[in-house]
Amino acid sequence: MKKITANFVMGVVLLALLCAGCGVAGTIPQIGDKAPDFTLKDINGEAISLSQFQGKTVILVFASINCKGCEDQMPHLVAIAQQEKENLVILEVYQFNGANLVREYVSRKGYVHFPALPDPKGEVATQYGAIRNPPTNFVIDKSGIIRYQKIGPFKSPEEISFIIRSL
Repeated sequence: MKKITANFVMGVVLLALLCAGCGVAGTIPQIGDKAPDFTLKDINGEAISLSQFQGKTVILVFASINCKGCEDQMPHLVAIAQQEKENLVILEVYQFNGANLVREYVSRKGYVHFPALPDPKGEVATQYGAIRNPPTNFVIDKSGIIRYQKIGPFKSPEEISFIIRSL
């Protein structure tokens, strides 16, 4: 009986350790929270951190390859990036996709307008609670505060522009 109890306790402790930081309720950032910093390597192997864009508005997109909604919003993101130029940074985090797969996908689709950041284990997506419904979009202000979140694709560049202007 003691062996079963000890194994049970060890299992609970192991599960708790595995789940630490897994996006348990209360740890997922909300609108008004400081956006958690992260560093991922882009498809060329260059380390990109969210914090390096402090002082600029950032649209953080959690996407997946072959995601229809992700592909539908891409022209709107490209248009707003061209309109806003130096005032806006767009980061595309490809959750649960490795570098080779993402590199091939963005090259084939021509999605080379902003950094494509593979998140092969979904760690950053999990940190943001964005693992279920790609695309999930976060708009982060110049101070690094999450000001807007949208699950699902943006419908137009005007929609994005309105959100940015209201920050």
